Amino acid sequence: MKKLLSPALFLLILFQLSFATSLMQQLEQERIHLVEKVSPGVATIFTIKEVKIANPFAGNPFGDFFGIPNVPEFKQRQEGLGSGFIVKVDKEKKKVYLLTNNHVVENAQNIKVQFKNGTVLDAKIVGTDKLSDVALIAVPFKEGIEKFAEEHVLKLGDSDKLKPGMTVIAIGSPLGLKGTVTMGIISALNREIPGHPGEGFIQTDAAINPGNSGGPLINLNGEVIGINTAIIMGAQGLGFAVPINHAKWVMEQVLKYGKVKRSKIGVVIQPLTPELAKHFGVKKGVLVAQVMKGGPADKAGIKPGDIIVAVNGKPVSKIIELQKYVMRNPPGTELKITVVRDGKKIDFSVKTTSWEEETEVSEGNLHQMEAKYGLIVKDITPNLVERYRIPKVPYGVFVLGVKYGSIADEAGIRTGDVILTVNKKPVKTVRDFWKEIKKAEKKGADSVLLFIRRGDATIYTVMPVIKSKK
Repeated sequence: MKKLLSPALFLLILFQLSFATSLMQQLEQERIHLVEKVSPGVATIFTIKEVKIANPFAGNPFGDFFGIPNVPEFKQRQEGLGSGFIVKVDKEKKKVYLLTNNHVVENAQNIKVQFKNGTVLDAKIVGTDKLSDVALIAVPFKEGIEKFAEEHVLKLGDSDKLKPGMTVIAIGSPLGLKGTVTMGIISALNREIPGHPGEGFIQTDAAINPGNSGGPLINLNGEVIGINTAIIMGAQGLGFAVPINHAKWVMEQVLKYGKVKRSKIGVVIQPLTPELAKHFGVKKGVLVAQVMKGGPADKAGIKPGDIIVAVNGKPVSKIIELQKYVMRNPPGTELKITVVRDGKKIDFSVKTTSWEEETEVSEGNLHQMEAKYGLIVKDITPNLVERYRIPKVPYGVFVLGVKYGSIADEAGIRTGDVILTVNKKPVKTVRDFWKEIKKAEKKGADSVLLFIRRGDATIYTVMPVIKSKK
């Protein structure tokens, strides 16, 4: 015969189930209240951009046959979508400020913000930062938006206190579906994304899709701890957000200077692998591979082979830490750089210079150029030829990645292309390529002509360039 549960045990199990259900319902209600409280501070951003499309019939007699003008490119209207959130109401300037992503508003001719209450207003860009992919925009006091905004300014948290495993919620307008809420955890911290040195992104498995960009990533206290910014196409559960502490720093810089001022010390660095660490007799640090002649580090006395272990007393064990400690200072800042040389610690006083001052393309500003144009190119090597089945070409650089919505993307450049020439000049290395782009920038050119090998075909396309500031 089957043994039956005693009445006491049955009542205990029933009580536990009832308690668990009650607890789950309580947590659910708290989550609903949290979303209801934060959502009004999140807005949908609509943009209109004018993009240039390469003419496949340029210089081809078939174009005349179809009545297509013999021009290298066409202009086309492109509509964009993103998210943003209210961070400040300035009664003196009569503006409501919102944080979003740079790539959401970059090169937009028209920006409209739709708030939760249905109000739609034209917005202006206050300042942008490509490296962190952060932008600050503002709308004027109209239609009573200042009252609504004052009630729904989102509280900014402290991203330095985040830990993997913490619960987070993403709010935005993915694929145009306004007010979408997704939940997950922090999967990792200080993730590096190509083209964004020193940023240290938050990785989360909370679902992020196109349109989520610029929306807030919040914690269970309703505080914004990140700005949703990127996904890895084709992957699931891999979303990235800008840490809010860095976004706050960018916002402060933009409000104070109109742009972001970063520093550099003029070194090319590489990770200290276990093998290198054993050779140099140092457990943690970053290896100086090259010192730029005449740069701040060179003037201070830092040499190749030195191991940087601290900046202003803060320990350095990863490249991203060194980049962060150096870059997030205004140019002209005196930094104490501690290195290990021949087993001895030495302190150097290094006066930083502007991140933007570099004129020649080196490892120090390669990432900046990649971020500016949303384009990653690589030297063609036997390994790349075998891995990507690159066609046989006499010279050129291989396009490893193109960021969606970037200048390169709008120019029609695709991953897998081989760029053969820039303004009819052959490029054999990555430095050759970016050197030609820098030349065009300095000359004040509007664009460069690229000759591209794509599969078995060759095409021309025009890529706009960003003019150097004088």
